[in-house]
Amino acid sequence: MVKLLKVEAQLIDALKDYAGELEKKLQAVRSGIVSMRQESKKAQDSMEEYLSNPLNSFSLIRRMHRDWTLWQMFLEDPVGPAQLDRIQELREQMPSSTDLEEAVTALDRIQSTYGLEVADISRGILDGRQYNVSLNALDTYAMGQTLFDQAKYVAAAGWLYQALAWLESNRLPVPVEVSKGEVQAVYAETLLKLDRHADALKVVNIALGGDKRHDIKLLLKKSEIETLIRTGPNSIGIAPTLKSTAQPLGEYERGCRGLFPSPSKDGRLHCVYNSTNSAFLRLAPLKMELVGLDPYMVLYHDVISALEISQLQDMATPGLKRATVYKASGRRSEVVKTRTSKVAWFPDTFNELTERLNRRIADMTNFDLLGSEMLQAMNYGLGGHYDKHYDFFNASTAANLTQMNGDRIATVLFYLTDVEQGGATVFPNIRKAVFPQRGSAIIWYNLKDDGDPNPQTLHAACPVLVGSKWVCNKWIRERAQLFKRPCLKRGSD
Repeated sequence: MVKLLKVEAQLIDALKDYAGELEKKLQAVRSGIVSMRQESKKAQDSMEEYLSNPLNSFSLIRRMHRDWTLWQMFLEDPVGPAQLDRIQELREQMPSSTDLEEAVTALDRIQSTYGLEVADISRGILDGRQYNVSLNALDTYAMGQTLFDQAKYVAAAGWLYQALAWLESNRLPVPVEVSKGEVQAVYAETLLKLDRHADALKVVNIALGGDKRHDIKLLLKKSEIETLIRTGPNSIGIAPTLKSTAQPLGEYERGCRGLFPSPSKDGRLHCVYNSTNSAFLRLAPLKMELVGLDPYMVLYHDVISALEISQLQDMATPGLKRATVYKASGRRSEVVKTRTSKVAWFPDTFNELTERLNRRIADMTNFDLLGSEMLQAMNYGLGGHYDKHYDFFNASTAANLTQMNGDRIATVLFYLTDVEQGGATVFPNIRKAVFPQRGSAIIWYNLKDDGDPNPQTLHAACPVLVGSKWVCNKWIRERAQLFKRPCLKRGSD
């Protein structure tokens, strides 16, 4: 997205240069008009006297024969070909239709997850906070169009209604303008999909009232709706946002919105300086907060420095690629819509920083990292999230991923940035949410004492509402923990 801003700046510069070329040409035309008008006026005042002079007659013939040919060539000569070529070159770096669709999906995800109103989003109000930004009719119309194409008609109706509301009191510049009638036609079609026939007819009639040409498509659509009203049931008077169709609030949404209850006053949950996991921690104990017991979960504070974070981000940025998820078979990973982040992987011995972080993880967990997975640095951009999932593989369905080093016994997740709004890690089954704090790291066990997967570890990364979320994580495998955390036999209960 940062690169995209730079590309946009280059496009604006090209457009400015193009405008400069147009102005130079316009100035030449205006200067020519002044000169030619002056000579023409002199002739118009007394044509016969003007033409009686052979010099004037010669000059007139010469102008009409040669000058106007040159003027025609000047006007036909294209303006700003270099700038047009530059814009064409930059097109390769512009977003594709897929990028736009994913951006729409991200904004729709933000709206539904955090329960935001379309009107508030359009005015730049996000979860109660006003930002210095707003969406115009092009933005809201694009949202409505794309959601309509995705058959999300309830959501589409709200955005299209907002586009029409904006057009009531604002106008768009000519090259990119969209007519109110065009938006009304799509809005009417959306209302039809929602069986709101009478409301759709009202919209079409309003569109026809503002259409001087009486578009044949609108007239045909009006006839179609009137037939539907005569022959079928109808729904009237439902607000554009259709709140009555909203899904009940789930634990995931509650966690993302910060609605989980405060931790109970359990004496077993406390904060300590951990100085016992390793010999090194006796000299430099770490601030550790015990967050939960099932699964075992701790939060370390101030465990990675600002310099280390900056170095890690610099290392990751050039190689960031779309994150993938292993299929149930475990044979290959693929890009999925439920995980929208970019990731870069680093072997343990990549450089001095990765070696130092791995030593710290070993100190924090008291685990042996032999056979564990590489460090991965991740960035969550626009609406970035990771839907509800488990980190363990479950050996019964993904034996090829666990036969060498075992399953993922624990997850270590460093938070590299603060996130202004959103981006929490939520555990819906145990109703816990951890919001990003720069320099902290959360650790939890994915497997029970006997090595079986713990379903209580179901978790998700909430969409980033405002901000950019950077994290770094490592999945620790169980095989090397034979003497660190031996499997315990489950009791008879």
